[in-house]
Amino acid sequence: MGIFNQLKSLFIVEESEGEPSSLESKTIKTTKSKSSIKSKAVSGKETEKFVDILFKAIEDNNIKGYDYLEFVQSINNLKKQGISNDEDKLFSTAYALAKTMNVDKDKLIQTADFYLNILNKEKSKFNEALVNSAKVKLQEKHEKLSTLNKKLQVDKKAFESLKKRIIDSEKEISLISKELESSKHKVESVKEGFDDALQQIKNKIISDKEKIDKYLK
Repeated sequence: MGIFNQLKSLFIVEESEGEPSSLESKTIKTTKSKSSIKSKAVSGKETEKFVDILFKAIEDNNIKGYDYLEFVQSINNLKKQGISNDEDKLFSTAYALAKTMNVDKDKLIQTADFYLNILNKEKSKFNEALVNSAKVKLQEKHEKLSTLNKKLQVDKKAFESLKKRIIDSEKEISLISKELESSKHKVESVKEGFDDALQQIKNKIISDKEKIDKYLK
């Protein structure tokens, strides 16, 4: 198993077959109080991705020699061997092994703090990247909004111009329609005048023809 997977195995415990793995829930007892630290289950692609990133940061900064990580590995090995499930005994046994390597309690706490500091730095880097990403996205949104506002103003002017042309056209159509109606009435009036005059003249001629035929022998 590579160092990366070894690091993950210190904190990720395999559940029973068919169940997903989850971050190990740990109960650390001290002489003064009991502190229960429970982690949410590792689930989802995003969470798994960040778990790998954080362990990679620890791997890249792994201190040579026996330190907190080896101490936790020792505890896990004791669990796997079935030596005990009692954390007091597991920690005491692992610590006895650590002392044979000239590693004391202070060294374990110092190196644990070192890895916490690494994780805190990763958090700072993540927050900075998140802020920068947000700034870029916000800038893109602002630019898009500005572009849309400018286009909207142009479209509004075009719409107002088009609306004015439509109103002017409607007025012109109304005027021409009235003029057309008036012209139609004039044409009809002229036609009626012509027909009336024509009929009067024709009637006179026809009447005269009848009289000529009647009176002239």
